[in-house]
Amino acid sequence: MTRLHIRVLIASGICLGAIASAGEARAQTRTWPERTWISISGGAQPAVEPLADAFEVPLYAEVERVTVGYPGKAGSLIAASGGYRVWKQLTLGLGFTRASGRSPASVSAQLPHPFFDNRFREVEGTTSTQRGENAVHLLIGWLVPVSNRIRVIVTTGPSTIGVEQTAVTAVQFSESYPYDAAEFTGATTKRASSRAAGFNAGADLTWMFSRRIGAGGLVQFTRARARIDAGGGRTIGVDAGGVQIGAGVRIIF
Repeated sequence: MTRLHIRVLIASGICLGAIASAGEARAQTRTWPERTWISISGGAQPAVEPLADAFEVPLYAEVERVTVGYPGKAGSLIAASGGYRVWKQLTLGLGFTRASGRSPASVSAQLPHPFFDNRFREVEGTTSTQRGENAVHLLIGWLVPVSNRIRVIVTTGPSTIGVEQTAVTAVQFSESYPYDAAEFTGATTKRASSRAAGFNAGADLTWMFSRRIGAGGLVQFTRARARIDAGGGRTIGVDAGGVQIGAGVRIIF
């Protein structure tokens, strides 16, 4: 977890604590009479953890050394959740999020010379990659009726996150006699995937503009540690999840 994520979690905890305290003070005179809530949002996952990979493959009776950097770029987010108030202000629910984005991965390789030992040619370039995360969250929540129109749902719980990542498996290049130089022409890739258990924590603020329908904003943090199969018997560690922000329609009944 990066320092940015730690700061976000601390700031979120302070804000959520303040909201919950204020809500509790007002809850003495206000109630949350409805039983069911549904949230549908679109938004973004501002950043994902960058990945680094390095591997070797045989070439010309020697070893080609390849390094790949996958940047942590922002991606789009779709989030849907729903829950049921089971006791007082306690709610249980399920949530689903889909985060995805494209970014160019940086690829570099040291290519052995076909005629001379230990004489490597450097090539580098970029290739398009895609990262996707499908997550299912168990939401244990607390309902806070801040006012007659403004309501907050604070949630946390376990998550399972599936990661899909385009992984570079080989470097494509061109060369010609006397083979003292080579040129990067592309990369061979595969779709790598994995699923891992993690956690979630967040808050959903709703402004009701009618008895049943409202608009709201979501701030959530999810995290899971996964390992994806990158081919050739190697795996890449992935810190899946991150800060997620969305807004959309809220239904309460």
